[in-house]
Formats: sequence, C-alpha cells, structure tokens
Amino acid sequence: MRRALACLSALVLLMAAVAVVPPATRSAAALTGGAQPDPLRRWYAALAGRYTEPVSVVVMGDSNAEGTGATTSVHRRWQQVLQAQLRARFQPPGVKGAAVPYISASPRMYLVPADYERTATAGVGESSYGLGQRSATIPAGESVTMAFVGRRARLHARKGPEVGRYRIVLDGGTPVVVDGAAQSGANGQVIWDSGLLPAGRHTVKISRDSSSKATAAAVYPEGLMTYDGDEVAGVRVVDSARGGAKIGDFTGLNAWNWHVAFGALPAKGLLILPWGANDATSGTTPEAFRSGLEALIVLARGNGFAGSVLLVHMPKRGTASEQVWADYRTQMEAIAASDPDVAVLDLRARIPDKGGDDLGIYFDEVHYNDRGQAMIADQIAAAILPR
Repeated sequence: MRRALACLSALVLLMAAVAVVPPATRSAAALTGGAQPDPLRRWYAALAGRYTEPVSVVVMGDSNAEGTGATTSVHRRWQQVLQAQLRARFQPPGVKGAAVPYISASPRMYLVPADYERTATAGVGESSYGLGQRSATIPAGESVTMAFVGRRARLHARKGPEVGRYRIVLDGGTPVVVDGAAQSGANGQVIWDSGLLPAGRHTVKISRDSSSKATAAAVYPEGLMTYDGDEVAGVRVVDSARGGAKIGDFTGLNAWNWHVAFGALPAKGLLILPWGANDATSGTTPEAFRSGLEALIVLARGNGFAGSVLLVHMPKRGTASEQVWADYRTQMEAIAASDPDVAVLDLRARIPDKGGDDLGIYFDEVHYNDRGQAMIADQIAAAILPR
C-alpha cells in the first residue's frame, strides 16, 4: 500500500511538472524526454544581454505578420503592441526606444495606418529588396519621405550597376548625395547615417539626384532603421513581413533579396514566423510548406541568426481547406520535433477562426482589427516571456 501511494505521488508530481510548461512554447522534442532544453533558451539569453546591445525580435511573414487590419494607428499593430509589452517589463532604465524601429520605404503595405510615417509622390513604385522584400523604386522627379520620432536613423538601400545617386534631405536641410552605383548588386546596404540628432520628430526625404548617370533610371531605398536611445541597449521588434507573400517568396532564388539586410540586424534573439494564410489558398502542399519553413530557418542561420524560432499557427483563413490548415500545423510540430531551437505557438487554440468569431476581432476574412491585433500580441507575449 505504501509503495502504491509513493508511486501515485510520483505520478502526480510528474504531471504537475509537465503542466507548468505552457504547451504553446514546447517543442515536440521536449515532450519525449525531460532532459530536452527549452527551445526558447537562446531567446532568453539574448534578452538577458539587453543592457549592452539592442535585442531584436524579427517578424517575417505575410500581411497578418505585417499587422494589416490595424487601421486606427500603427501603434495598434500587434508588432508594436508586443514591443510595448516587452519594453514594459524588460527595457533597461533610461532607454526609451524607437516606437517603429523599421519604417519601410515601400508603398506595398495594404491599409497603411494614417500615422505610419511614410508618404510618396505618385510616380514611386515598388521593388523587392531588403527586409520584408519591401523597397521603393524612385525614378527621376519623384520622392519618398519618412518621418520618425527619435535621435538617429540609418537608411538601408540597394546598390548596383543600375542604381542612381540617392539625394537625402534631413529635416529640410542641405542635401546629401550618395552614389548607389556598384559593380554588382547588393541589397541591405547602410548608405546613410544621420548621426546623433536632437530628440524629437525628424523627416528624411529621398529622391534620385539629377547628377545620376542617364542609364541609372532610379534609386531603391529599402527603409529607415530608427533609434531613440536604443542604439546600444533595449528591446526592438523589427518588421520584416510582406503583405501578400507566400513562403516561397522568401526562399530559393528570392532569398538574396532579404538576407543581407537581415544579417545586419544586431542581436537577433527571436524570429517569429506566422506563415500560412496565402500558401493555404494558393496550392502550397503541406510538404512544400514544411520545406519552405526549414529553408527559411537555414537561410536565417546562415546570415548571423543564432536565436530561437517561434512558428505561429494562426487561426484558419476563411477560404482555406480545413485539412490543409491542420496539416500545416502538423508540419510545424514536426519541424519543432527535429530542431531544439524551434517552438510552436498554436494561436488557433486561443483565437477563433473568422467563421466562429463571436468576439469582434476580425477586420475581414483573414485580417484582424485593433482588438484582434492586441489578442495576438498578448498570446505571443505570454508564450515568450522567460520562465
């Protein structure tokens, strides 16, 4: 009898030990043996270094990763809500931090919030360079203006044989001309640094300088990396998403567009990958979906990423196949089972699909309104907090 009670007590303790590990962040490998490490331990270690370097959380995916549907303010996108939650707990004393660490120069974003500080003249087009493969194509006579609140900014842009001279004007002052010509194409180049500025709001206007060679039809700014005291410390959530993208757009022959800019980000502690909405409705098989995710992770690691990966299984897109969506989750779990630094967060278990939404969280059949954005951020924050 005493032996039976001892066994029962041991079983209860074992069950309790398993229960305290949130299933959202446990890799499948962690379920098979108690000695398996926490798949987010590299993120925890990177976060612990926030006093001496700016720790980056990078979000890569489609329009749901980008935050489409947050219409009242850019600060209601789940990326910014997540950043605010992390900073409330972990930001070092005295470090304010840029509200939007990376401002894309591209016009690609759908439903740009009114306070997203980017404007462009009518002739500006889009190209696929840099973070999120979102850059602008600025021909002669056109311009893009980005504004930020902070104390420093760095312009990331493409250089290459077809690129003209960038004309950069800070706060309406004296133009700086930077030659974008190079023997071979190179994306993600930091071509301009504002240096330390007075705290406050600043504008950066970019155009093609008239001194460009006639054969250089345009310039290709990718985006503005902004800082507000967080150049050397703090926590930043960096947007590397692209509305309308499928995972194949970031792998294979398309990979060179983003990986250099990604590699230049300091202290990349966590890579969040909420993919699937466009793949599931355009014929990407579960097997191809898995191989794409694995290829993207390999590319990230090959470009300086040594942190943790969080695969996010989103609520099902309204027009997606139930079976395909379930199979995508199975493939994510299989990746986590074979990789000790990959975790899976099943948001579908926490946030209803559009068809079952009785909470008023959707903007349309795939995107989330401000309330839905906050729910996404809350769930991700709870999943990645150190324990």
